[in-house]
Amino acid sequence: MKALIFRFPSTALRSVCRQSPAASSLIPRLQLTQRASIVTLARPSFLPVPSLASPNPGTLLQLPASLGATGSPPTSRNVTKFSLIKGKRKTVKAVLKRFKRLEWGAWIRTHSGRQKKLFKKSGALRRRLKQHVFTNATQSWLLDKMVTSYWRRPKHYINDPYRPYHSRDEYFATQSKTFKV
Repeated sequence: MKALIFRFPSTALRSVCRQSPAASSLIPRLQLTQRASIVTLARPSFLPVPSLASPNPGTLLQLPASLGATGSPPTSRNVTKFSLIKGKRKTVKAVLKRFKRLEWGAWIRTHSGRQKKLFKKSGALRRRLKQHVFTNATQSWLLDKMVTSYWRRPKHYINDPYRPYHSRDEYFATQSKTFKV
């Protein structure tokens, strides 16, 4: 692929050099040769190619709309559908760390901020923060997609504190099946 070669007058180079250090990291880097300047992008995945002949010189220093106020792209926690080694789906480890799956398909979690600034909270609120919360159906469906079938299968642990919550017999869809012998 051919490099883009542009000739800059000396005044244009001086105006680029006068920019602040934070802004200069976002504009294209200039590599000077004897005859002309070669323009290369500092971060080709984040910045669009600006038109150097644009009538508005301020457009060169504007951040793209996809970048936030911090200048970094928003974080995303995506599922790896095909791993590079074996081509298999991967479990999102943050789900296993923050949630517990019950045998009847629901997921539970603790309250967020349950250990923060307890001196400000009332006794009733501190008691409620010790309790776990169910996720709704949409969240449970999403969490099921984020883990592999191994983590969706029931796990049996010795002295499991969640043992009473693994069965939900009062609701028809989650009743435990009794087998006649």
